[in-house]
Amino acid sequence: FYLKNINTSLDIYYNNNDYSDVKCFGKITGVDKIGTSFMVSIGTNTSLNFIIQTFIWFLLFLFIPKKGEKIRISLKYLSITPVIFIIQYFGENKFYEKTNILYSNQIQFDNFYLISIFLFLVLITFISRDIFEKRINNIINYLPFVFLIIGTYSGMNLNIYLIIFSIFGLNSIKGWSSFSKVDLIYFSFSSIWLINSIENNYFFDGDKLRGFTNSSYNFISQLFWIVILYLLFKGLIFVVKESKEFISLGILTKNFLISGSLVVSLGILGSNLPIFNFLNYYIFGQNKRGMKEFSSVAGNTWRGFSSSAESIGEFFGLIILIVGFAVIFKENRIAKPYFFLLIPIIYGLYRSNNFAAMLSLLATVAICLVVKSKIYQKNKRNFILISAFIFLFTFLFFVLTNDYEYLSTELVYEATLHQDFYSDTNSYKSFVKIREKMIERDLNSILYNEENLQKASTAYISVVNIFTQQINVPFIPNFIAFISIVSLLINRTEMWGIFIAKFNPTTFETLFGTGPFQLNKYLYEHKIKLDLPEYRLQELFLPHSSLLDIIIFFGIFGFLLITCFTIYLYLYKKNNLLLKLTCFYLIINFLKSDSILYLNSFLLIATSFLILYFHESSEVEDA
Repeated sequence: FYLKNINTSLDIYYNNNDYSDVKCFGKITGVDKIGTSFMVSIGTNTSLNFIIQTFIWFLLFLFIPKKGEKIRISLKYLSITPVIFIIQYFGENKFYEKTNILYSNQIQFDNFYLISIFLFLVLITFISRDIFEKRINNIINYLPFVFLIIGTYSGMNLNIYLIIFSIFGLNSIKGWSSFSKVDLIYFSFSSIWLINSIENNYFFDGDKLRGFTNSSYNFISQLFWIVILYLLFKGLIFVVKESKEFISLGILTKNFLISGSLVVSLGILGSNLPIFNFLNYYIFGQNKRGMKEFSSVAGNTWRGFSSSAESIGEFFGLIILIVGFAVIFKENRIAKPYFFLLIPIIYGLYRSNNFAAMLSLLATVAICLVVKSKIYQKNKRNFILISAFIFLFTFLFFVLTNDYEYLSTELVYEATLHQDFYSDTNSYKSFVKIREKMIERDLNSILYNEENLQKASTAYISVVNIFTQQINVPFIPNFIAFISIVSLLINRTEMWGIFIAKFNPTTFETLFGTGPFQLNKYLYEHKIKLDLPEYRLQELFLPHSSLLDIIIFFGIFGFLLITCFTIYLYLYKKNNLLLKLTCFYLIINFLKSDSILYLNSFLLIATSFLILYFHESSEVEDA
């Protein structure tokens, strides 16, 4: 079909049909004309995808060189892995019913679908053992390639890296003595999440988060993702501990450059050639198909190969930061030919239009140059105090030279617009009523009547109560007013306003969250009327801040624990400068993006923090 239409001027898009039968695999299952375009469906049965894609990725993993001594992976714990992953087919039945024509979760001797999945999971675990026992020490050096080999199975809510790191995580458990205080805290949170999980009709197909999100909200699905997150972290800790003596900045930098340039190149190919767009999705396990056009979305962003322009922009920015660090501190670290790979990476960052990544990159490189200078070495404390003063002065200058009434209320105003307090077929009339109340600062009269109080989310009620409190400390802005100013500065007012309107947690959920990767309740429980153009109403409205994602998953207590851990690392760990700069850069960007919801970005920041925690080398040796 492709060869016969290779020279045609027709607009053809190749779509994957995961629900097709095994007999239709690799065949054209339908051709539909949509406007002037033709949608060609190719049969990609989910069960066969599981086998073929695993085979492809295992072949690619064999390119990771063996390093160090063989690390034994226990057969006893290895046998548990298939049992854990087969649980997903019972908890997320709504997802798999829609993606696999063969799906059945009935526990019967003649249910060959479930038996075959289980046996293949057994095969994956044993092959993983053979591949990685001599490569565990080198995994961190090849981590940048998770942005190229994304590893999400077509038609499944599963990623190959979850299986691999779960194997490592199980192998790190050596009885009760291996459990720490952190483990006990996590188990305490888990018990609350499981008690609060109830059967309901919420279903989230994952969209661009597929492979790293909970598609259902029930006890079994909740249990599965709680266990998976725990094993993922234990696996990362295991790998970081085993490989800390083998981590090479030189190898890492080269791999970042190779991976980043390939991501840009394949994104360009996929956006210009439909067959490459399809192959990119299938071979590399994309969560979502890459851009099918070379033109930008909404005239600004182009995500290319990736599922998220923000996430991939942060990745490109990090590569430039690492190379810049190598140039500033170790001029001979990178071979000259590799510098040419920066060209497509800089282009990818430019096309992603991630202004936050560009700005934080410049700021972090500036910190590198300052730290390198002799002036800073002689006057560290004065330099830090002067920098803090300049930052504070700039912020105050911005506030005082702009309309403070507008800056401090815009976030609450945006959240109020989406609450549907004044239902009217003419949305402009509702807009005028809310604007009048906001000008009068009369939020309490909007909220505190019986009808509107029932419509308001608990997050919105809390925001209004904090914003309208009578306590007034001179020169210190109200907390909500401060967040409103920040949201305007980083262009997040609309998204955070929608978050406040949608977020409706109970007291327990406020304190402890709804559980890892559990977005169902946030997305679908509280109904609101979005004050947006009709063409945008079908978009996936995520919080657009990884900090808000953490609050949804782990609550206020979880957020505070993670924050305290981060502060501890920066104050007490005497590690190398590059690691601290990397974590700083990622934190700044994650403030305004949902990157923590993508497995490759999650692995990047989690690994950076773990290396920062466990690495004991001095700055000079590792820089």
